Amino acid sequence: MTQVAAPSQALRISPAALAQKVAQQLDRHRNGDAYPVMVVRAEPVWPHDPVLPLPGGRQVRVAPCVSPLAVWDHLVVDRGDEVLVLLTDIPESRLGPGVRSRIFRQQVITVEPWDLVVGAFGAQVSDIALEKERWAGQALLDAMPPGGWPRLATKVLSRDVALRHLAAVRLGLSRRGTDPDDLDVSTLLRWSFEPGAVEAFALLGQDERDGLARWLVEQFGRPARALFALADVGRGTDALPMGLVCDALWTVDTPDAVRAQGRVDQYFGGLNDDVIVRGFAAAAVQVVGGMLSDRDADVRRRGQAVLDRAEQLLIQFNAVASAGHSPILRTGFSKRIGDAAAALVAGLANPTDPALGAAVDRLAGHRLAEEEADRVRRVRMAQRLVRWLEVQVEPPASVADGVQRQTAEWGWVDLALNHVWAGEDVHPELQHAFRATHERAQQRRRDLDGAFANRLAAWATAGPGNDGDLLTVENLLPRVVDPLLRDGRPVLLVVLDGMSAAVAVELADELSEHWVEYDPLARGGAGRRRGITAALPTLTAVSRTSLFAGALRAGTQATERQIFDKGRWGADARIFHKGPARGGAGEVLAGDLTDALAGTARLVAVVINTVDDSLAHGREGDEAGWQLSDLGFLRSLLDRARSSGRAVVITSDHGHVLERGGKLVKANDAASARHRTGPGPAGPGEVELSGPRVVSEENRIIALWDPLRRYRPTKAGYHGGASLAEVTIPLLAYLLPNVDDVPDGWAPVEVRRPRWWEATEPVVEVTPVPIATPKPRRKAPAVAGETALFDVPEVTSAPAAAPKSGDGDLVTALLASDIFKAQHSLTPRKLDLGKVESAMRALVEAKGVLSLAVLAQRAGELPARAAGFVATLQRIFNVDNYPVLSLIDDGRTVRLDVPLLRTQFGLPQGAA
Repeated sequence: MTQVAAPSQALRISPAALAQKVAQQLDRHRNGDAYPVMVVRAEPVWPHDPVLPLPGGRQVRVAPCVSPLAVWDHLVVDRGDEVLVLLTDIPESRLGPGVRSRIFRQQVITVEPWDLVVGAFGAQVSDIALEKERWAGQALLDAMPPGGWPRLATKVLSRDVALRHLAAVRLGLSRRGTDPDDLDVSTLLRWSFEPGAVEAFALLGQDERDGLARWLVEQFGRPARALFALADVGRGTDALPMGLVCDALWTVDTPDAVRAQGRVDQYFGGLNDDVIVRGFAAAAVQVVGGMLSDRDADVRRRGQAVLDRAEQLLIQFNAVASAGHSPILRTGFSKRIGDAAAALVAGLANPTDPALGAAVDRLAGHRLAEEEADRVRRVRMAQRLVRWLEVQVEPPASVADGVQRQTAEWGWVDLALNHVWAGEDVHPELQHAFRATHERAQQRRRDLDGAFANRLAAWATAGPGNDGDLLTVENLLPRVVDPLLRDGRPVLLVVLDGMSAAVAVELADELSEHWVEYDPLARGGAGRRRGITAALPTLTAVSRTSLFAGALRAGTQATERQIFDKGRWGADARIFHKGPARGGAGEVLAGDLTDALAGTARLVAVVINTVDDSLAHGREGDEAGWQLSDLGFLRSLLDRARSSGRAVVITSDHGHVLERGGKLVKANDAASARHRTGPGPAGPGEVELSGPRVVSEENRIIALWDPLRRYRPTKAGYHGGASLAEVTIPLLAYLLPNVDDVPDGWAPVEVRRPRWWEATEPVVEVTPVPIATPKPRRKAPAVAGETALFDVPEVTSAPAAAPKSGDGDLVTALLASDIFKAQHSLTPRKLDLGKVESAMRALVEAKGVLSLAVLAQRAGELPARAAGFVATLQRIFNVDNYPVLSLIDDGRTVRLDVPLLRTQFGLPQGAA
């Protein structure tokens, strides 16, 4: 008896695969009926739309048939202009000749899975390795996207290409717009934490699920092995958080950690392979770290959810105590916060202890440091205050000296104090450390304010003409703006009412991205940021009116408009206050202001009250720091100034002090929160100011110098007094980077942060260099009600400049080296050796870091050519592409690596 082979099992076919097969058959056999009946051997199941579109506009109607009678019933029905496809698993021999005679090509069309798959990818053959994956053929047909698989440029469909595309569909990457080529360990682990993702994978057929898992483990190694070990025991969604827990536990060998490791092994279903776990843990840390810093807010939120779950797992495994060293878990971040807090307190007692720097650096190196940027910034600010407390600080030798040091250093102290005051809302130890640091630093600042008040009293009495080189608010326009106007240069003058030196520090740093800061009074010397002395009392009605009038006087907005209307600063000068400057609905700037900036008006002055208003309404009472976006429409003003080529001068009329738990002082004669006019003598925290510089009745007031005292009810901040922060007005002057015709006497500002601000090692004591001032006519009186805080020296001239660093000889040796001569000769455009020498000496003297504009100025190069000049220097000095010279801060700053310079050019390592 002859044995007949059993028919092969019919395949389950997807809509995309069926449409592909039908279109292929119709294309190959075009001579028959345009709308035939086609019988396809496949599972007689069709849970999809019964109508499929074909290329060219034809449609296919699909019907499953479980018997020959069902096939015959469809043959005798009028079907219209449609291709009819009947799906059946009946052998062709059972259909009979009558049925076969009425169907396409008189035969049942057999679907070979690999033929369909290969054709779907536009290839001709599949490789042997792919065909050995017997489960993959049906899986690739089932998973085929509605538009089919992507067409490949190669003739052979390889195993890895096909399975990568299959994995991308089964993992849902295509729904998220992720390309199959982007499938990697990170994508796989992120997928595992998506809601329902692992559960959906578990619903695949056993053969396909096992086959895909094997291929993914083969591709991605240990992390995938651990992931699918968790998935096999129903815990795949915990893969990422479990990886973070493993990273914490497998990097220590304490008894508690070892016991927790045993509990985690059971969670994996007994994986019990330390090598796999360590690789998995490292990958999880990398992946979650990327999620936490991703630009997409949804991804960042999922990263935070991973951390939440990891903390729950730590509790479940009784492993919280073993995770304090983790570089990514919240437990680790909290531990580092505590370490930094303890180091701050210890640093107050022993400032030279390097433990503080190490603790803060470890905190900043945690993966949550970016997420917790405000907390880390406040710790860093407290660290800076501790370092400042270590530095010897001399009292201000004069008003000029105090104002300049407030601008160059003490304003940075105020900024740090503001951030530390903002405080910590979670960690008690850090709260204590902030409080102790703030109290110590604040007391030192109060001491400086008291000494400054002594000098201010003498200076106010002396009157105008005894200012030395000091810039005062009433001579700002005559000395800085008027020369520009006479030179025909248009100017935008912005008065940020109430801006202090601390506010200016952050604002200037942000503006440096697009503008170059200049010192308008450098007169051939090195540029520095300058401070201006406010009029007394330090009120808007006095100081701002004096600024616009060019003389000491009091007034209102109407007075200021009258000054401009009468042509004091040119017939076309315009001034805009808060109301007239702001546009209507849909506008940022008023039309008149926009026209003035774009037009021929040489001077456009704009008053922005954002800072001053915040003192009354509480903005700066709770938040530390100011950004450009916080300052009203300043950004829009600067954009307009850029497009019209204006020089920009940003200043204020006075500074301010902030409410920091101060004391209310009862005074019936209080004229503001910080000064009074009665006849009584100065009391604690007060100073009597009299003389021609005081714009008040009888040219006399009593002002508070102590920032912790006030005469009126609590607000966010105050002004009107005699502290350094109120009297000092910052001056910021800007030109665009591509300006060739720099005004006479202007030089780029070399903004040097105080050494204690950025130092990573203990700061040496530095005696400040006082600014030359005239010898006072009489000894400054002590502040009433207070003991003398400092012995104030009389200064008649600045001391001789410090000798140049011995590293100056390094440049001589450099220029004489054979390597330099060879490199210099290879440049297409030979740089003047004098410019090269000047640039290198400037960098060496600046400890290797200078702004692009300052370096160009020191080398005698035009600002507009600064970038090209530095690029040529890099071609000379970056031998073999080693970064001896590099650009940092988005190309705004040049950095010289002196040790690398010595190595590359064969210069003695220790010699100057």
